[in-house]
Amino acid sequence: MRYIIILVFGLLTFASFGQTKDEVVILSRIGEFSKEQLNNSGPSKLTFVTDINKAAELAKLDIQNGIPFLLLKGGIAPTVIGTDPEFEKKYEIYFYEYGCTGPEHEIIIAYNEMIFDFLTMKYGKEWLKEVRKDVIGLKNWKKK
Repeated sequence: MRYIIILVFGLLTFASFGQTKDEVVILSRIGEFSKEQLNNSGPSKLTFVTDINKAAELAKLDIQNGIPFLLLKGGIAPTVIGTDPEFEKKYEIYFYEYGCTGPEHEIIIAYNEMIFDFLTMKYGKEWLKEVRKDVIGLKNWKKK
């Protein structure tokens, strides 16, 4: 096992030498936050929320603070789509994936619906053509 760990770190070290100074790989804009900012954001607090009105309130607060999120639920490993950073930057939003645990489904939907309304108010329906289709509550919200 020790040799495998050494091999992996060795490969990562060699791979990092191949990058230029100007080359940046962005997995998500969420890395722009400090731990404190992230811990005070709506998605971090939603885990303890049981009322959909409180979830909507947290979404409004995140919008006012300029840090709205679109919430996702996934499995063990987060799913990052190559267009996520571009979408996040263009629409001034952040994707937040809970993994296989997180708040109740209805709580996530209540939060996301406020964000959907905000995006529509600010950008019209253009964002709908580019957003990830696995955002919780999007399919039903579009039917309304």
